[in-house]
Amino acid sequence: MKVHFGFDAWPVSEGGAVASLGNYDGVHIGHQAILTRVVAAAHELSVPAVAVTFDPVPRKVLAPWAAPLLIQTLEQRLRKLESLHLDHTIVVAFDSHFAQRSPEDFVREFLVCALRIRCFVVGEHFSFGHQKRGNIELLRRMGREYDFCVEAVPEVRAGERRVSSTLVRECILAGEMEQANRFLGSPFTLAGTVVEGEKLGARLGIPTANLRAENEIRPANGVYVTQVMLDSERYDSVTNAGFRPTVDGRTWTVESHLLQFSDDLYGKKIELQFLARIREEIRFASVEDLKSQIHRDVEFARHYFRG
Repeated sequence: MKVHFGFDAWPVSEGGAVASLGNYDGVHIGHQAILTRVVAAAHELSVPAVAVTFDPVPRKVLAPWAAPLLIQTLEQRLRKLESLHLDHTIVVAFDSHFAQRSPEDFVREFLVCALRIRCFVVGEHFSFGHQKRGNIELLRRMGREYDFCVEAVPEVRAGERRVSSTLVRECILAGEMEQANRFLGSPFTLAGTVVEGEKLGARLGIPTANLRAENEIRPANGVYVTQVMLDSERYDSVTNAGFRPTVDGRTWTVESHLLQFSDDLYGKKIELQFLARIREEIRFASVEDLKSQIHRDVEFARHYFRG
């Protein structure tokens, strides 16, 4: 997949494209349903399949006080988009000037003139443009005028709720990782660099890798079954996310004990996949009690991975 930063970087093709537009934070199974249809329609028309996304997402500009904590870094979002077999992603720098464009101008300038759109695929409740005046009815009217089709993909539901980035965030913030992962279609993952910590784990005989996470969202405080991804390899692990109340921790940390790995990880870029929550983070009466509980957590994780 080729990534283009802005429509100015898009190589205009006479053949046109099939595209969709969205923030795609998490690239959850609702997004995947839309983008899978983009790819299929592009194959039918023998044109490229294109996702158009924003960085920053619009609410970071329009209402920063109410902007969501993003599930993914931009790098993670692009990698997951690539896994869906899209040919191109265009990353649009969203700012206050861009926000003033009317939906009609957006369609004419970007979809028609830049992409030469053949088909625009969206969710059934899609809205866009200044004050969200653009909707599917407007798109279909302009599609008749400029000769492109509009497809509305039905929403993906979980019981009575639509699968959305908001729903995924709620699950992550509640520590409900198995639910979050079901909606994401893959494990929730923190990306970052291993940094030096206080080495309490090493003193307890249970060394940990301390992750400086790049993601905005944080999972609920607690102990989790996780996997560390390093250089295309996966290592089973147990992770504590939180403030370490037993040792009066004052900083939120992510510390992972790898079950079968003992090399030095300092300075390494890793990704940490959250699979299931073992328990809440609690204060123990003593460090020895904490150590005993960590050993039980490790045994829980070993059993989890044995299936």
